[in-house]
Amino acid sequence: MDYQLDTRNYRCPLPLLMIKKALATLTENDSLLLLISTETDIKDIELVCKTLNCFCQPNGDHSFILRKCSK
Repeated sequence: MDYQLDTRNYRCPLPLLMIKKALATLTENDSLLLLISTETDIKDIELVCKTLNCFCQPNGDHSFILRKCSK
């Protein structure tokens, strides 16, 4: 299934908490379109994805496709 999470109106650390919660609800191969507000969020997102075993693909200037991978 495909989901969308818009964190553009939130300040750190709330977007990271929202992303972690959203990724925890995904099942394998579900995807999440993530909308972010600043470039500084990118490294944090990549680190969260690596920690939670998720694929992270840029999808434009301020968006990413996150996909939960098998363990």
